[in-house]
Amino acid sequence: MGGDGGVIASDRRYMRGAGNADHTGDSNRASKAAIAEAEREAQVEAMTTCALTGSSFVSDNYKHDIVACPLGRLYNRESIVEALLRLKLEQKGKGESTSAEIKDVGWHIRGLKDLHPVRFQLTKKVSNGQNTKVPVCPITNVELNGIQPTILIVSKKKKKKDKQDYSEERNGPNVLSEKAIKEMGIDALQEEYGPFEKDDMIKLAPSPSTQKELKATLKEKYAIEKATKKTSKKKRKKDDTSSTNEGVKKICINISDNASSSATNSLKKIKAKEVKTTQSISDVRNNVEAAVASNSVLSDLFRDKQAHLSEKEKKDKLFASNC
Repeated sequence: MGGDGGVIASDRRYMRGAGNADHTGDSNRASKAAIAEAEREAQVEAMTTCALTGSSFVSDNYKHDIVACPLGRLYNRESIVEALLRLKLEQKGKGESTSAEIKDVGWHIRGLKDLHPVRFQLTKKVSNGQNTKVPVCPITNVELNGIQPTILIVSKKKKKKDKQDYSEERNGPNVLSEKAIKEMGIDALQEEYGPFEKDDMIKLAPSPSTQKELKATLKEKYAIEKATKKTSKKKRKKDDTSSTNEGVKKICINISDNASSSATNSLKKIKAKEVKTTQSISDVRNNVEAAVASNSVLSDLFRDKQAHLSEKEKKDKLFASNC
């Protein structure tokens, strides 16, 4: 600095508009600003339109049901469900050729299980002289227009005993600003928005760089789930085979036991029959002996008296019979 009032600015921050104006000496400044602005516009569009059809949620005042995928993209529920049905029919060979709409569904949506309901808290706003509805954070009341980082809370199902509380909770908003979650903490939000964990939160309308990270994480998650499912299937098949073998073994044992029991019963019956037959023969013999003993004629016929006769009596009897 000199006494003439001249100033030598050694720091760029003293230069008017330095770092902010597009006409500064930073040659990359213009392109960086354009990229940032394009990303902001893309995030606003992603937050206010269906990622499949491009229809605006704002124009119909969020009347239709909205769902979100694991990558944070928003869809009109009816449109995405129809696209999934057409895709399923085509895979079975019953539908028409693949349309551009079906191709846009993406690998990350395997079915309805990958679509989560989105319930905004809406508030009235005057825009261009018209009353419209815009989503806001129920805690901070900040407008969720895509510029403000927004989180969807996917709460887990409660137990049956809490069914009434769960049905009431499902009707409430489940979209908060990221700032509100950081300030409140996950534990403080469990009663109203839970139960949920950190992994149950989906960032809506993320930036391109964040989307890239989400895709890598999601692919890894799907691979782990597929491997786990395959292992569980093999284990279940092995358990079913073991159960079948055990069942066959039990049946064989039962058949063997039944056969042994039947054989034992048959032997018992035969022995009982033999005993009964022996008793019957003995009874008949006793009856005959009793009849012979009670009848003198039969006694003479069946009794052997010759052993007690003398020689003379035998000769006399022989002589009498010859005469």
